[in-house]
Amino acid sequence: MSKQLRILSLVLVVAFLVVVAGCGGSPAAPAGQQAKAKITIAMVNPLTGDAATYGVSHRKGLEMALEEINKAGGIKGQQIELLTHDDAGDPKQAAAGAQKFADMKSVVTIVGSCLSSNTLAMVPITDKAKVPHSVVSSSTHKLSGMSKYFFRMAVQDDKVGGLMVDLSAQKFKPKKMALLYLNNDYGKGLLTSTQAQAKKLGIEMTSAQTYLATDKDYSALLTKVKAEAPEVLLVGSTYTDGGLIVKQAREMGLNMPIVGPTGLYSPKYLEIAGKAVENTYFLGVFVPTNPDPKVQEFVKKYKEKYGMDPDTFAALAYDQGYVLKDALEKAAAKGAVTRESMRDAMAASSFKGITGTVTFDDKGDWVRPYLFVTVKDGKFVVAQ
Repeated sequence: MSKQLRILSLVLVVAFLVVVAGCGGSPAAPAGQQAKAKITIAMVNPLTGDAATYGVSHRKGLEMALEEINKAGGIKGQQIELLTHDDAGDPKQAAAGAQKFADMKSVVTIVGSCLSSNTLAMVPITDKAKVPHSVVSSSTHKLSGMSKYFFRMAVQDDKVGGLMVDLSAQKFKPKKMALLYLNNDYGKGLLTSTQAQAKKLGIEMTSAQTYLATDKDYSALLTKVKAEAPEVLLVGSTYTDGGLIVKQAREMGLNMPIVGPTGLYSPKYLEIAGKAVENTYFLGVFVPTNPDPKVQEFVKKYKEKYGMDPDTFAALAYDQGYVLKDALEKAAAKGAVTRESMRDAMAASSFKGITGTVTFDDKGDWVRPYLFVTVKDGKFVVAQ
């Protein structure tokens, strides 16, 4: 080989090594110059389809929290990355997403879905994989205690009825109540807890009448309520039927306070019921008009980022981000973060956020107080 050819070969080898080193292929780079591995969490949610409004709000609130956490240094210098899977509102797609992320060993925790049916399809998978799994909705009682790896920052159906009675008793001190409720699993669960709590407090339940989700005319039910003259009318409804019930009740001269569940917290309820929303109340966990300084700071930041007021899903997801941060820091303090150390840290959660202090009972359910929400000048506000 000629001298010129040997020199050319040496130049090519050196150039190749430089390229490889620039691409991260060289193991000889000083440890201090290597980027720390990221901490990976994953989300399964409806990001398209009829239920996308819930999933997108969840993602926005969580992303906002994670951006703040990463900007502040992450977890011991490690940045948190979020992977997402669109379940499109389909339990089968939710299960597929759960399996995909459960199989990824880098994923230390999974969040979602917003829908009870989807979450029910996910939990057996996340439980088997022993990956911590948390939600900000999914209210069915069937999820309580389903897995020691499952944590729920959500309203629970089997507690709503009793809380409606409790809050009504505190504010209005009635001796008699009446109830209208949906004829489905949700409504029947609400009926059971409502009757039990009314009996416990010594309040007479004058009647408990049921109706179908497809019903539009409630005059017969309301005529009976009017004859019984209860001091409070409870409605176990969604915003659609709840709005119609309230509107028709006022048209029939039923002017007593009407108290409902969290499902009435929707702009659609205001649209359907119109001016009849006055003197109606319901449970809530977040209202953007809440004067609490921490809430107002969050609302301001959210509006600046997304150009809209945050809803309950976004607020709960924002708190969820900081609950995860708190758990990750506790797990990291004991060494490398694992799914098991993350689960133990989640079980010990006690984080004070904008929606309340997050602690979980032995069934993985959030133990928390609720706001009493009403409508004033066409806006949702905390009832005084």
